[in-house]
Amino acid sequence: MSEFEFNFSKKNILIVGGSSGIGYEAAVLFSKLGGNVTVTCKKNKSFEEFKIKNENEKISIEKLDLTNDIAVEGLAEKINSLDILINCASLVKGGVEYRIENFSDIVNVNLMGTLRICHSMLPKLALTRGNIINLTSVNTKLAGSTSPAYASTKSGIESLTKSMAACWASHNVRVNNISPGWIEGNTYETLVKDLSELNYDERIPLKRLGKPKEVANVILFLASEYASYITGATILVDGGFSIN
Repeated sequence: MSEFEFNFSKKNILIVGGSSGIGYEAAVLFSKLGGNVTVTCKKNKSFEEFKIKNENEKISIEKLDLTNDIAVEGLAEKINSLDILINCASLVKGGVEYRIENFSDIVNVNLMGTLRICHSMLPKLALTRGNIINLTSVNTKLAGSTSPAYASTKSGIESLTKSMAACWASHNVRVNNISPGWIEGNTYETLVKDLSELNYDERIPLKRLGKPKEVANVILFLASEYASYITGATILVDGGFSIN
């Protein structure tokens, strides 16, 4: 093995919200590097579509509702050993997020859901000296008019990541955060309503949207032994958007 090759053989990886987008790209990369990967989704349609299209024996799928404590604990009981937990699942609704019921739904999925799954999996990660990677958003660095709940919860996850990193270092569990910018996919399509006022195309120094695999590459780094002295950090993957 080359000195700079990633190796995840015999590693068990859980990617919450990994049936598509960034999470799925990470799942494919981990599996190619020897990892055994479980991805989750909430909707029956997504579950069935994944079962049909997936031919990778190293990637399996479980249904999970992050707002349901019993469902989270049920998944924890199914997993015997865990080395890496990646939280990609998130909810965004756009302009209707100002309605209290919608705001509450997004908090329950994005922020509370992240805490639920992390807390539930902590004992398993402590046994393997594992690590957690949360995904937030460059939206924590700017004011977007149509997604107040999404931006608020992503900011909350960034703070939660730091708190968990400080607390769970005693369990030898690293906790880090990746903050993607404008990445091709469903979330971008929902948030695109903000783009005219933000002049995003002029603000991205690399002059293009990012690709899910470009975020997945950073996930692999933070999950690997090459990042063994990194915890509580946030890495921006945004083409330079946040520097302007």
